[in-house]
Amino acid sequence: MGKLYDRSVRVVLAFALTLAVSAACVSDLGSVAYKPLVSPVQRCMNLSGALEGPSEGEWGYTVRMSDIDKIADAGFDTIRLPVRWSAHAGKSGRYELDSDMLARTDEIIDYALAKDMNVILNVHHYYQIHHNPSKHERRLEGIWNQLAAHYAAYPDTLIFEVLNEPHTKMTVERTDALNKRIVANIRKTQTDRWILLATAEWGSLPGLIESQPPQDPRIMLSWHYYDPFSFTHQGAEFFKPTPPIGAQWGNEDDLARMTADFRAAAAFRDTHGMPLLLGEFGVFDAASVEERVKWISTVRHLSEANQFGWCHWGFSSNFQAYDPEKEAWIEPIRAALLGD
Repeated sequence: MGKLYDRSVRVVLAFALTLAVSAACVSDLGSVAYKPLVSPVQRCMNLSGALEGPSEGEWGYTVRMSDIDKIADAGFDTIRLPVRWSAHAGKSGRYELDSDMLARTDEIIDYALAKDMNVILNVHHYYQIHHNPSKHERRLEGIWNQLAAHYAAYPDTLIFEVLNEPHTKMTVERTDALNKRIVANIRKTQTDRWILLATAEWGSLPGLIESQPPQDPRIMLSWHYYDPFSFTHQGAEFFKPTPPIGAQWGNEDDLARMTADFRAAAAFRDTHGMPLLLGEFGVFDAASVEERVKWISTVRHLSEANQFGWCHWGFSSNFQAYDPEKEAWIEPIRAALLGD
């Protein structure tokens, strides 16, 4: 990228980390000194664009075991496996899960666990529940009753994530209540399973801060970060109206705003005494690699400065870190995630 580009990224990071350290030094949570709780997930990659599609491969990506090898060998400790379980479950009764999809998730999970990785298994793109929760909450509970039973004997390196990005009619209060019911059901048979809880408002910082999570020593809280949306989603045609290409990020105000957001997330974590995971962050491929690297590097380093784990979205679908045509990491993105 050139020495001038490398220097500009380092200047942005140095300024952001100075802000983060300064904020930590003046942080006051009363007379109690809180020690941040560390997530069992530190460096994670989303296997996005595969099983959360209507069917695997429909969105251009099919998970390969060699992909998991590449992710593990690069230095990631976790994969997040988004699955559209609502497309593979019955509409009534026990809401029986499709055996072929269970066999496919078994294959991926077993392989990753054998590589000494954590796996986050979630319910993704359950669009109906966000718009008609009274009809679909019971179905989601049925889905999780089956998943919990199916994976009951698996080690606690398999992590359950209840629901991705609740929004619309899945309000903060409704999401909190549903999370508590599903956690209670899982706990009937699995007291030590890590459970990851997303919050309302698309898993955003405001939704996190407004939530009242259940107190449980094996619960992690999750939030997602794509701010500013006009920058991270520039050129993303799946979103209408599509944010125009050409947005830039990284001035002093941008850095101060991001630093404040991460400080607020860490303060919520400390208040509740629960580990926190940044479950998604990334920049759509239409932005230049240089702009993507600045933002991704800063998010990654602020996460680590605030002592919570992170999970990049995604691997080789959109927002990609790996180029499937070249069968190679996009080196500046890999370095932004894993380098110094």
